[in-house]
Amino acid sequence: MAEEDPNKSGPPESPRVKQNPWESIMPIVLFIVFNRMLGLAQAIVAATVWSVAISIRRYRNGHPVGKFIPIVTAGIVIRGVIGIITDSEAVYFGIGIGTKASVGIGLISTALLSRRYLTKQVKKFIYSNKFSTDDPAFQLGVNRVGCILGVALLVSSGFDIWLYNNASVDGYLIIRFFVNWVYTTAVIIFVAYYLDREWGKIVGFPGISSLLKGELEKDV
Repeated sequence: MAEEDPNKSGPPESPRVKQNPWESIMPIVLFIVFNRMLGLAQAIVAATVWSVAISIRRYRNGHPVGKFIPIVTAGIVIRGVIGIITDSEAVYFGIGIGTKASVGIGLISTALLSRRYLTKQVKKFIYSNKFSTDDPAFQLGVNRVGCILGVALLVSSGFDIWLYNNASVDGYLIIRFFVNWVYTTAVIIFVAYYLDREWGKIVGFPGISSLLKGELEKDV
């Protein structure tokens, strides 16, 4: 077995952080229970505190997207405060929907207007001596995925608006959770399939499965 060279180049490997499904489910459970028993303000506080606590834990555990967690946490807190002040479910949920739609528009705009920006950001997470991330197919794949994800977020936002206007608060939360889970899974599979085909044009690309599993070989 070859020994690993301690002087090898490339970014350090990020720790793999396992996410407990309850981390995503509990804010919904807490909101529904507290909203029924105590009211909207208490429900928002409970859901916000849980979400912030999970964000802090992920940050401390070295989550791969850890640098974005403080921004997300700040957004959660601001959304909660505004929801409590306005005492409005429409405002509270509307902020989340609006944020999702804004991110979608931002991704599409960035992919179309600043073609190298998204590629530059993705390169911070991907490193390999086996294929070149400077290949035009790499940038094309990144930008098209940016557009795909942007459209997916806009579609999801539109569904959220429709669902909120046609369901109870409890129904909105529960249905949205399960629909988004299936929808997100489908989008991820589609994106992975597309990238495997597009980046497959790059000489030496080992396949998207190896990339997702973090099995790309480093220098030896």
